[in-house]
Amino acid sequence: MKKVYRILYSTVLVYFLYIAFVIGALFSAKTMSALLGRFGLMSRYIKKLPSKTNKKRIWFHVSSAGELEQAKPLIRLFYEREKEEVEIILTYFSPSAIKPASNIPGVLFSDYLPLDTYFSTRRIFNMISPDAVVFVKFDIWPNIVWEAEERGIPTFLIDGTLHRKSMRYSNFIGQSFYNSVYMSFDLIGVVSESDLKRFMITSPKHHNVKILGDTRFDQVAFRASQNDPRKLPMSMQEYKEKLTIICGSTWDADDKNILKPLRDLLEDVSLLNLILVPHEPTPKHIQKYVEYFAAYAPVKLSEIRKGTKSGRVILVDEVGCLAELYRIAAVAYVGGAFSTGVHNVMEPSIMGLPTIFGPFYYNSPEAEALVRNNCAFSGANSEEFYACFKKLACDSAFRTESGKNAQEFIKSSVGADEKYYQEIHRAI
Repeated sequence: MKKVYRILYSTVLVYFLYIAFVIGALFSAKTMSALLGRFGLMSRYIKKLPSKTNKKRIWFHVSSAGELEQAKPLIRLFYEREKEEVEIILTYFSPSAIKPASNIPGVLFSDYLPLDTYFSTRRIFNMISPDAVVFVKFDIWPNIVWEAEERGIPTFLIDGTLHRKSMRYSNFIGQSFYNSVYMSFDLIGVVSESDLKRFMITSPKHHNVKILGDTRFDQVAFRASQNDPRKLPMSMQEYKEKLTIICGSTWDADDKNILKPLRDLLEDVSLLNLILVPHEPTPKHIQKYVEYFAAYAPVKLSEIRKGTKSGRVILVDEVGCLAELYRIAAVAYVGGAFSTGVHNVMEPSIMGLPTIFGPFYYNSPEAEALVRNNCAFSGANSEEFYACFKKLACDSAFRTESGKNAQEFIKSSVGADEKYYQEIHRAI
């Protein structure tokens, strides 16, 4: 059946994917950037990819910047322990990975992944000459997997997840097709018991599916240890000693439910301070906050950097400093859970912050676990958020205990990078 699927995929399906890719580029600037970035790709590989030496070569593939964060702990271990014996090649699908991929110690070469056709895949294997192939999470390209198996090159999936609504699991044809792909992996490492069950239903005869954990915990813990408070103005360090609520990665849907209770709480709790960090800090979005919290004379972070005195409400009009801002807060609200799903709850949790978010958090196993452990809290409307914010703001013992439990949960989940490292190290 694998041969049938490979022929069907290589002669028909992959070209339908390419057509969909091109059509999608007409409606999305990000997709257009990914498409245009692939022009001249093979020439870049020929010019910039160093020839194979006697070092072992591990090829990592990620979808985007998010999955790259998951690959970093494992790349870091190979660099720290085997930089004289191992070199890393990195490919990605999305343009969001370009910048973060360019400055990772130990990565010899990084660029877009070419279209997954039969012939381009064979050509890429000849150029890269990998000794192992590592996929992260779910961005799996069948011809790469099948080609690696044909060449006797071990292939690994790390941080594997399989959602219950995924076509790879919920659809008979999807199950059958991806069974032929999964069976070609030497190891499928998954993040949870539920993912293990779904992978075993999809690929019941696979001999090596294991729960090895989620390297996101390792990366979050590493970043927490590396955060540099000097990235923030010195005047903002005083907020660490105050009662500060930070709202990170928020969208309009979040704002509709949290802005009123937050403004009410500022009036009710005189010691409270507020930091607002929208997911997209456009001038329009920031101006909305300026008008809504006008009574508290909100100050933009860019103005504080120029010497303006900060107040009770700070508006973050830049990106890239959310992790540092969590360090100076006492309570965190994380956005996204009124639309596609909650954003990263690990970062505030590792900092010892109790976390609040909206009702749609089932995309995040760690958010579910934090709620079960009573160190994260979900609300569905303004009244519920006001009660939750006030409880955490006014009950210092409850706030401290919740934050401590959140931090301990994240720390207890660290160690997946070592497990994956040992599995791959033995295979090569």
